[in-house]
Amino acid sequence: MSVEHHVYHFEAYPLLAFVPMGKKNKRIRTLGQKVQKGIIHRVHEQIKRKVAALSSENITKLQTFLDQDSEAVLPIPLDREDELYPQLIKPELLLWNSFSSMHGLPIHQTLIYPEHYLQLSSEKLDHHLDQVIQDYLFCAELAQKSRDEWESEIIEAFQRHPFIQLARKKREVIEAVERMNRSPLISLLNTPEDLSYWRHRVGVVLRSYRDIPSEWLWGNFACHHEKEMIFHSSESQIEYHCEECAYSIYYQVDEKKVYLNEEVNMDRARKRIVTIERQFNEMIEKTPRLIEKIEDLASLIHQLEPYDSLFGEALKLEGYLTDAELDSIEQPQLVTTYNQIRHVVLPEKRVESPLIWLSNVSTDTIEPFKPRKRLPELNEAEITHVRRYLETLRTLQQNDYADEDVYVEIKQKPVNYGQVKSLISFVASNENDPLHVVTKVLTGQATNAIRAQGLHENNAFGMLEDWEEKHVVKVIKQLEKDELLKKLSKGYAKTDKARGLLEISE
Repeated sequence: MSVEHHVYHFEAYPLLAFVPMGKKNKRIRTLGQKVQKGIIHRVHEQIKRKVAALSSENITKLQTFLDQDSEAVLPIPLDREDELYPQLIKPELLLWNSFSSMHGLPIHQTLIYPEHYLQLSSEKLDHHLDQVIQDYLFCAELAQKSRDEWESEIIEAFQRHPFIQLARKKREVIEAVERMNRSPLISLLNTPEDLSYWRHRVGVVLRSYRDIPSEWLWGNFACHHEKEMIFHSSESQIEYHCEECAYSIYYQVDEKKVYLNEEVNMDRARKRIVTIERQFNEMIEKTPRLIEKIEDLASLIHQLEPYDSLFGEALKLEGYLTDAELDSIEQPQLVTTYNQIRHVVLPEKRVESPLIWLSNVSTDTIEPFKPRKRLPELNEAEITHVRRYLETLRTLQQNDYADEDVYVEIKQKPVNYGQVKSLISFVASNENDPLHVVTKVLTGQATNAIRAQGLHENNAFGMLEDWEEKHVVKVIKQLEKDELLKKLSKGYAKTDKARGLLEISE
C-alpha cells in the first residue's frame, strides 16, 4: 500500500496524517474553519493519550502502515472543500493498495466507518477512536506480509484442521454413505426401522461435512473463486470468505489456526463416522439375499456379454415400433432382464466393508435385484427364443404403412402417415421453435416472425390449414405420447422410433 503522494502534515497535529478524499480532490491547501480546527484539536489530544499507552513497537507499526517517516499514526480525510470528511476511513482501504497521485483516495462506503465522528460526544468519540486504533494496529500487523502470503498461510492452516484431516481420511466411507443414501437398492434392506434410524443419524453426522463446499473439502482447496478477506481486529481474526460458495473460514492470527464456522467435537466425530459404517454393515448382514442376488446378476451379466449385439438389435427395433405392435408379441424374459441390467454397473472387487462395496453398485432400477425375482437361465433354448423374437421384430418393421394410411383422427379430421413424417421432420428440424410457432406454421399463419425466419416457405407450411390450433397441439401431443417426438426445453426432437419410421419410407 502507499499513500505517500496523498498525505499532508500540519505542525500543530503531528500524530495525524491528512488525506484528500474523492476522485477530483488531488490536494489539501488548509484545514478550513476554526470550528473544525477545534474538533481536530480534540481528536489529536485523544489520540495523543492513546498513543502514550502504546508500546514503541505498536507505534512504529502504525507509522510504517501509513508509509511515513513522520509521527503520524492515523489518517484524517478531508473533502474537496478542505472540510473534514464526516467519517474516518477504515484501514482496509490502505491495506495492500496503491493509489494514483492524480486523484484523492477513493470513497467506498464499505471502507468508511459508519460513525459520523464530528457529531460524537467526547465519551463516544473516545470509544470510537479506541476501535479505530485497534483496527489500524491489526491491519498494520497484517501489512508486514503480502496478501498472497496470508492467503497461503490460511490455506495451509485449513489443511491442518483436524476435522478436514478426518474427512479426507474417511472420504471413502463418507462418499459411500452419501451414494448409498441415494441408491434405490437401500429400499431392499430387511430392516426398515433400522434403516429409518440410520438415515436420521446420517443426516446428523454428515451435516458438518456437507456444510463445507466439496471443492474446499475434497479438492485440496480447488475453489478458484475470488476470495474476500474480512478483518475482525477484536478477535485478531481474518475471515476468508467465498461469495460464490457462500462459505467462510476464520484464521486466528495469533494462534496460526483456522476455525470453521461451526466447530465439531473431534472425539465424537471420529466415533460417529465409524458407527454409521458399522450400523449399515449390520443391516446388510440381516439382508444376505441382496448380496447373493448381486453375485447372481454379476454372473448373468458376464454370461450375456457374447450376446450383446443380439440383444442390442432387439431393443433398437423395439424402439421403432408402436405400442400396439409391441403388445401383439410377447417379449422374452431374457430380453426384459437384459434391458433392466444393461446399465447396471457392479464393482470389480469385493472389499471388506459391505457399505463401500454396495455403494459402488450403480443401477436405475431395483427390479432385477428384488430377492424374490427369479433370474432367467441362459441356455441355448432361451437364446433361440430371443433370435425368433428378433425375426418377428424385423418382420413387423418391414410391414410399412402407406403414406395414405390414417395415423390418428382428431375431431373427425384424419392425419395420415405421410403427413406425420413431414410433421416430424419439420418439428425436429426447428427444435428451438416453441409449440405456438409450430402450430401457426402448420395451420398456415404467415406472421411477421414466421416470415422473418423463412418458415412460410417450408413444405410443412399450411399442411393442416383447415385445423384449429388446439387440435394441432393434440396431434403433436399424440406423437409425443407415441414416443415419436421428445419434448425439449423449447421445442421437440425426433426419437429413435421416429428415425426408424422415416428410414422405412426412404
